[in-house]
Amino acid sequence: MLFFILIITVGLTSFINPRFVTGSGTRDLFNSTAVVAIMAVGITPIVIMKHIDLSIASTVGLSAWLIADMCHKHPSFTAWQAFVVGPLIGVAVGVVNGILVAGLRLPALVVTLGTLYIVRGLDYVISNSVDYNAQQLPESMNKMAATSYFGVLPFQFLLVIIFMVLASFYMKYRKSGRDRYAIGSNPPAADLVGIPVFRRTFMSFVFSGAVAGMAGVFYLMRFAQVDATAFYGQELAVVAAVVIGGISIMGGVGTPHGAVIGALLVQTIQLALGALGVDAFWKQAINGALLIIALIADRRL
Repeated sequence: MLFFILIITVGLTSFINPRFVTGSGTRDLFNSTAVVAIMAVGITPIVIMKHIDLSIASTVGLSAWLIADMCHKHPSFTAWQAFVVGPLIGVAVGVVNGILVAGLRLPALVVTLGTLYIVRGLDYVISNSVDYNAQQLPESMNKMAATSYFGVLPFQFLLVIIFMVLASFYMKYRKSGRDRYAIGSNPPAADLVGIPVFRRTFMSFVFSGAVAGMAGVFYLMRFAQVDATAFYGQELAVVAAVVIGGISIMGGVGTPHGAVIGALLVQTIQLALGALGVDAFWKQAINGALLIIALIADRRL
């Protein structure tokens, strides 16, 4: 159903503005969606387990700045090394969140709101108002960012598709993936039947942190510049994509590919509004309205 809504949205916008579905327009859509989409996949297991991770956007900013700093200080640093360092930075944040939520059983909303501010503050302190641009990034990263397949599919979004397929397979066919649905549906019952709730919850936050760290690399590839405010306040865009993608905040329902479609739909609407000349304020208002509508539909269903 969500996929058909996406098709209708693209169709209506292209009817009004034909340039929206040109090769460059489609490529821009995938490019602008990649960061939010990969993060939506990352928090999918957490939301399915009836938790939330609000620290992801700050983790993206910290990861992106530290990687850019490494690239500046070590000219031999490559894009593939960035894809190793980024997730490791995110894992550190995920471990803290996992210990506090899974180990101490603190509310995920409060914990990750706290780590959101801690990580962002750390980013400001470490960066010391220094920013980086494409000149400080390795040439391999700039070339990778410019690579596209079939003229419309950027390298970043190809990675999103591969990641989405692997995550969907894991959640559907692996026991540890199915356990997360059971935990989200009824946490006390899952504990009683022997499902390792602590381990599943802890690893889900570590996974979310790792993906957010990798999204920092995506951010650098997309914008080719970074400062302490990178991806500031965008955690709710990811949450909106997840909820609109059919993942229930009540737990136990949802898929990674639904999260990606939700991210595509949100970004398509944003670009469509821009193509139609709608003011930026209304874009934010419509984003909020979409989130509320998705929540109402979730509760009704």
